[in-house]
Amino acid sequence: MNIHNLDREEMESLYNLLGKMLNEDKVEKEPLDKMIDEIMDEFNFATVHKTMVALDWKWASSKNYIPSMDELRDQAERLLRGAAKSRLGDFKRSHWELGIINGTGGFQATAFCDRTKTRITGLDLKFVVSEWDEGDNEE
Repeated sequence: MNIHNLDREEMESLYNLLGKMLNEDKVEKEPLDKMIDEIMDEFNFATVHKTMVALDWKWASSKNYIPSMDELRDQAERLLRGAAKSRLGDFKRSHWELGIINGTGGFQATAFCDRTKTRITGLDLKFVVSEWDEGDNEE
């Protein structure tokens, strides 16, 4: 295989596979770290980047630029960890079945916990291009 002929998405997949192979002998990770690693390995950051380029979707900052793949990955991990921390911290009093969302720049990270509100049981990462919600407020 000639790696010079691979596109960005194929290279990312190759690095993910190699990373998984090299990490097999490492120390057992915490469940939260495992969930985050799985999302970071499987989430299609290349498609997010392509979408942002196609839509000229820039992150608001003093630079006002389209983020790199590394910046997308860093932001996603930060949001996932922040959602988990919020679910078990600031929003611990919220009903346990409610997911707590952290989001910015198109990303939306959601964390869910167990009944005792002591352990994260699920994480979700989305890149939202468009969404609409409507409800009847007459209850």
